[in-house]
Amino acid sequence: MYYRETQYRERKGGCAGKIIALVIVFAIIAALGIGGFLLFHEIFDEEEGGEERIIEIPEGATTETIAEILKEEEFINSTLAFRLYSKITGSDDDYQCGKHILREGQNYIELINELSKMTYADVETLTLSFPEGTTALAMAIKLENARLCTIEEFIDACNNGVYDVPFFNEISSSEDKFIKLEGFLYPDTYEFVIGSTAEDIVLKMLENFEDHIYTGGTMRLVQQSGMSLEENIILASIVEKETLGDDMYSMIAGVFLNRLHDSDDFPCLESDTCAENRVGNYIYGVLGYYYNGDAEPYIREIPSHIWQAYDTYSHYGLPVGAICNPGEKAILGTLNPQEHEYYFFITDKDANYYWGVTANDHLSNIYAVEEYNDSH
Repeated sequence: MYYRETQYRERKGGCAGKIIALVIVFAIIAALGIGGFLLFHEIFDEEEGGEERIIEIPEGATTETIAEILKEEEFINSTLAFRLYSKITGSDDDYQCGKHILREGQNYIELINELSKMTYADVETLTLSFPEGTTALAMAIKLENARLCTIEEFIDACNNGVYDVPFFNEISSSEDKFIKLEGFLYPDTYEFVIGSTAEDIVLKMLENFEDHIYTGGTMRLVQQSGMSLEENIILASIVEKETLGDDMYSMIAGVFLNRLHDSDDFPCLESDTCAENRVGNYIYGVLGYYYNGDAEPYIREIPSHIWQAYDTYSHYGLPVGAICNPGEKAILGTLNPQEHEYYFFITDKDANYYWGVTANDHLSNIYAVEEYNDSH
């Protein structure tokens, strides 16, 4: 729960008073004509699925002040309409100071009910979930929407913060990296204390990574892999994005490790999850969104040294950093790769995998997938 259970204050005037108030409201709406029609929807309509946010009502706030707060936070469109409805329904004396959870799309009736609840204690924590494969930017956006910190505060904390975790010095710093700690922000469900700083949030995620991944057994696998912890996390982030929610982590990891071990013939990983010539992936979907917003997919004003360091079709070996925050399955699958001879794979629309040893195998598989997708 985001907040403690509360009780409704008993409204003044009773049922009869409310009926009279509503009659007055309808009479005013009828007199206003078209404007009244819009006012009617402003007061009574409800939209489902809106985002929940915390609104704080200061002690001694008047209805006018509350209406201004609601308008500024985009919960209502008309302060006058809200004040009028509040006055007519006798709600002016019912509002409670403190923090309230409101949902976008609530009508005036629901807003007033929520703001009239007695708050025995301030909201103390907020629960947010970050699924496996969530990028740091997506985390930052969700944290900003929850009013815990801004996107820039979170990114700055990831890039410039110093944290007391045992693996911190194993994470490289490079001007080519977009977000330094990408890959180590363990995806999980978190309960954050309201008022936490971005650094507090990042530290909690890093400590969770330590608890789940930086363990004796896992670190022995890292040592046996012949790659550093960060290299394994970078590869695991690609494996995470290449899977289709199945258990093919080890198999896919084996493909990319075959390429890494045969760099003369396969200098590039060629993963579509992070390719300059593929729309919707890390370069366009994450870097492009951050630098360009909702521009056309192939409009790119990303610093060239950054996207080039992530492009798996031109950059040799692993990209400069992770492209998401992989979960435990992807990480362990990368550390326990399936040994096989494949260097290529592709999937059809029903998540069937086609594996290839040579480029000709892969070309044949591409044709097979196209035929399958056309016939199913």
